[in-house]
Amino acid sequence: MNDIMLNLIVLAAFVVIGAVIFVWVRSRQVRTQKALAQMALERGWKIETLREPLAWGTRISSPRWTLTALSRSSGQESGPGSTDVSMTTTWSAPTPSQTFFIGERRSQMNSPLVESGMRTVLQMALGAEAQSLQKAEIGSDAFQQRYLVMAQRPEELSLPSAMQSILLNWKGTKPLIKGTAQGVTIELQGTHLRKPEEISALVQLGEMFL
Repeated sequence: MNDIMLNLIVLAAFVVIGAVIFVWVRSRQVRTQKALAQMALERGWKIETLREPLAWGTRISSPRWTLTALSRSSGQESGPGSTDVSMTTTWSAPTPSQTFFIGERRSQMNSPLVESGMRTVLQMALGAEAQSLQKAEIGSDAFQQRYLVMAQRPEELSLPSAMQSILLNWKGTKPLIKGTAQGVTIELQGTHLRKPEEISALVQLGEMFL
């Protein structure tokens, strides 16, 4: 067997393996999409496929809330053979609320530098309303160690134990939750949820704020 024949065999093997992987991945995607559509139908949700030149995803809505899972490309290569893609999943409801913020606690240190960084994040998330927030000592010790809670009126903010349990057991990117007079938003940065069970968990968390 000469070198040309050997190279052709290797090339053919790579083509077959690539085709098998593509079919398997595509089949899995189709099953996930069908399961999600079935869940939406059973729960009375409206589901839409979003497709733009540089963005793609899914929007699910009910009369009380909207969930959008979106991937967006900058259209520019970030490296050889790759593109810069950002992902986010957002649940939102137009339910007026006092201004509050719940997010993963990144540091247990109480220092001017940490405090300044935290204020910067809040400013980006809430704008001028962030200035009125106070630290809220709410929840179990385990919850307070993992999550930072700030609110305009901490004494009026309630976080039921079931909500704390969901947040403590959350897998992957931790939710960033904020409330304003315009409504409540839960954001998963860098994450595009696709699985029905993941979307169901986010909806369950969101509906606790309604």
